[in-house]
Amino acid sequence: MKTIALILLFFATLNAHSLKVFADIDGDFVVIKSYFYGNSPCKGCRVDIIKDKKVIQNTTTDENGVARVKLLANEFEILVDGSLAHERKITFTTDKEIIENKEDSTLIYILKIVGSIAGIIIFFGFLYFIKRR
Repeated sequence: MKTIALILLFFATLNAHSLKVFADIDGDFVVIKSYFYGNSPCKGCRVDIIKDKKVIQNTTTDENGVARVKLLANEFEILVDGSLAHERKITFTTDKEIIENKEDSTLIYILKIVGSIAGIIIFFGFLYFIKRR
């Protein structure tokens, strides 16, 4: 009987090292809340957003154990590392449509190319002007 009581006591203490992680959508962001047993927030804990076994985003939690990341995919894993083997991974899925702003990135790409060509023309024009004197 004492052995069973000791085993139950041992398993009851294991909960003290558990890390709880919850995630929810807030607009275009995912809000991640993490805390230890007894509602002690996971302060400064590293949060990795993993998709297809690659880390696509990472951040750290604030003093309340909360982190916000931009929603970049409909399904991914959230890994919160509370250090000292306090780690928890959850899978997050949503049906929310993700709008990528491709027009802005295309415009920026075109502006970079035009800027580069203009820089080259100005540089060689300046060299031509100096050599001609």
